[in-house]
Amino acid sequence: MRYAKVTLVLTSLACGCHRSPAGEDPEPTHPPPSSPAPAEVPSLAEAEASVPTDASLDSPHRVVFADRTSQGYLLLVSEARTRSFTREDVKALVERELDDPSEEAEAQRLLELVATEPLVEDPKLIGQHAQPLGSPRATTELLGLHLELFPLRRNGKELVGEQHLTDPILTRALSPAERASLPARHHVLLLRADYRNRHALLGLRLLQHLVELVARDRDALIHDPDTLETMGPDVFAQRRLRPSLSNVAEQIVIVPFADPRHGGSKVRLATRGMRRFGSVDLELDGLPREPATLQAASDLLSGLAFQMVQLGEFDSTGYAVELPQVVTVAQADVERAYGRTEPTSPRCAACPGEVDVHLVERPAEPHDPADHVVARVIAPRPESDAPSYDQSRWVQRALSELFGTPG
Repeated sequence: MRYAKVTLVLTSLACGCHRSPAGEDPEPTHPPPSSPAPAEVPSLAEAEASVPTDASLDSPHRVVFADRTSQGYLLLVSEARTRSFTREDVKALVERELDDPSEEAEAQRLLELVATEPLVEDPKLIGQHAQPLGSPRATTELLGLHLELFPLRRNGKELVGEQHLTDPILTRALSPAERASLPARHHVLLLRADYRNRHALLGLRLLQHLVELVARDRDALIHDPDTLETMGPDVFAQRRLRPSLSNVAEQIVIVPFADPRHGGSKVRLATRGMRRFGSVDLELDGLPREPATLQAASDLLSGLAFQMVQLGEFDSTGYAVELPQVVTVAQADVERAYGRTEPTSPRCAACPGEVDVHLVERPAEPHDPADHVVARVIAPRPESDAPSYDQSRWVQRALSELFGTPG
């Protein structure tokens, strides 16, 4: 169940929150504050007509997608699997493994990725261009593949922390045999692709296919440095991003943290892994310590993640894409994010089945993904800019509008 993935990662990433025994609700550390009178909510037409504008390009209310991004995977291997690891070796593997005529199109695109030398070492690329618009790679989706073999311990530092390889949640996808093999894996194969969000994230999908092929060939376990999860090739293959984008929720994790904005009596949920889509990570705060509400909130974030992937599709003219001030998340987005064909979320006859949200960048915090923006999910600005705005009340109303009231 998805909720277990959301709540149990809590202590794995050292967020400092309390984790209750299974099946129990966490106890608030402070009594909840008294609720103010409900604020008057403008209609959607009124909201769109009165959305404040920001002239400054660095306004926290202006969320811009990366015009290119990258994703890397670390393949943990034993000494016996550290034979030559070059571009030619990977090319030969693709040609050998995908020699069926029915796989010819996929093989050709994989070979194109393998053959593409990266032009930049570390593309931190929100709103920037590493090549001029007239260059051959100004608008293409595949920008390069990085390949490297090195020891797990490099320059006196473990590239994958022992705490992440022994955490029962971050390694929950490993079989007993795979878990037992971890101490013998002292080397790492790096595969990292640079790409753009085009054609349903073709670059990411090709990279994941390539990672699976190499992992099976080298008997490797796969570590995701963004979500900190480690898994075997079978589970990785099941989670590979589909061309329909119908399993976006499997590409990210949602982590709970204490919520200092609300005196410790509330919880906030934050995504990990949105970087691979060229998107900011998402945070929803003001949540009560109640499993049903936290599950609904994680569903909202998954639906919003699906929307972010679509809204962040690279503009073929070569310019970065800016997120609209108001984003609508519908029940259908949640179902698509989980790859479900039948609705399973709570419903009500009268609820709209959708909710409007706004994103605002917040200052960086120590537990954030390295060098990556996190944006809070709040009400559209006509409501959230008001002095009387209450995030906790809005969250409860937003979840009710989207899913109905559970029970």
